[in-house]
Amino acid sequence: MRATPECLECLRTQAKRTLSYHIAAQDSFALPILDSLPLCPPPKLAVSVYENISAFVGKKDLYKEQKTRSIQKARRVLQQLQACFTASHSLEFGIRLAALGNIIDYGSASEFDVESCLFDMDSMEFAIYDIGYLEQKLASAQDLIYIGDNAGEDVFDSEFIKILLALYPTLRVYYFTRGAPIINDITLQDLHDNNSPILEVCEVVDSGVRSPGFLYECASSQAKELYDRADVVLAKGMGNFECLEASVDPRVFLLFKIKCAVVARFLQQSQGSFVLKNLCSS
Repeated sequence: MRATPECLECLRTQAKRTLSYHIAAQDSFALPILDSLPLCPPPKLAVSVYENISAFVGKKDLYKEQKTRSIQKARRVLQQLQACFTASHSLEFGIRLAALGNIIDYGSASEFDVESCLFDMDSMEFAIYDIGYLEQKLASAQDLIYIGDNAGEDVFDSEFIKILLALYPTLRVYYFTRGAPIINDITLQDLHDNNSPILEVCEVVDSGVRSPGFLYECASSQAKELYDRADVVLAKGMGNFECLEASVDPRVFLLFKIKCAVVARFLQQSQGSFVLKNLCSS
């Protein structure tokens, strides 16, 4: 999915907000990359933007504190949902649980406060719901690549992966993280720093990708090898959708909440709804 002028404005807004977390005066900082419109997915533009901000404020992980708070919030929410687990171990329940975590997003155009988020599974509406295709693929799958998104989502993802492994005992799951800190996207270091349960349920792989969306050409050799041989790829978050939607790969499923008007128009669906989309479904 190519960036639009609205995507550039969104990045400008994100950059200003990020700077405001670290410095009072922002006028001396410029983002020259945002003065033109490259023909690439929006997450690719974010790499140089956030690298420049990091260098300007002298901090590598710009959202470290926010990520920790998101993980703590997710754990509290999950504890409140634990009562559902004894009666619900279906694929559908797991999908909804994983999608619920995608509410967390400091990379959106609007202000975001994880403490004010309402994690209400009962009110979730899916505009696209290709669960039938996913069931067909998983029935014979051996290797699943699960591409993570934001910090805190890993808490929900770990429970979904437990459900997947219970339903498909021979399935091997590889959980991809970002290759470097960018916005509040999850990294391997974040998982270790916060003792994420996902480290115990599957193999976690640093993808090497530095953007807030999976770009195959930027992945490490290990990540590329695993991705190439996977039977199913499940990618969380809108950034992964923006990077992968053009691949037309029947193995790929995208799970996310529609958080911006650009993606809503692209999919011809309502902003705020959830999506489970196979790349080869109509």
